[in-house]
Amino acid sequence: MNTEAELINSLDEAQGKNPLEFPFGFYIEDDHQQSAGGSFFWYKTEKEMQQAIKNDFINALFDGASDDIAAVKTEIASLIEQSTPNVEGDDLLNSLNLVLREIELRLQFMGSFDDLCKSKNEWAKYFRESYREECLDDIEDISSKKLQSSIKKTEQDDFADFVSDYLI
Repeated sequence: MNTEAELINSLDEAQGKNPLEFPFGFYIEDDHQQSAGGSFFWYKTEKEMQQAIKNDFINALFDGASDDIAAVKTEIASLIEQSTPNVEGDDLLNSLNLVLREIELRLQFMGSFDDLCKSKNEWAKYFRESYREECLDDIEDISSKKLQSSIKKTEQDDFADFVSDYLI
């Protein structure tokens, strides 16, 4: 098992990576009223991303200190292992959030960079709208639906930079 410092370092590295090079990631945030916000974490493979969710992230935050944390980790591992690979995961995301709520965390996104660019998931659409509001001039006349639309190939480099720097 990795030390807490190694886990924190691993997560810090995943936080600033470019999703064009590390295409599987998740966005996780505090799930309480006094939220400190959240961040994206990006990995080379879907398996690495899942490993980070079910072990590294929770170990780094809680140092495996309580029985509650052990139960959460077991349940998350079970949900991930039972999931179907490469399927848009709103059901898995919702199931994971029911468990993560016990430790005041919430996954807003989990999947590939391509999913983030094209998904019909409400949070992904909201995030694309936020990107365009931040990066485009004169958006007053652009509909919300247009701002939430899929990221075009010509936008992907800028969107990837925005995502890798995004931290609340």
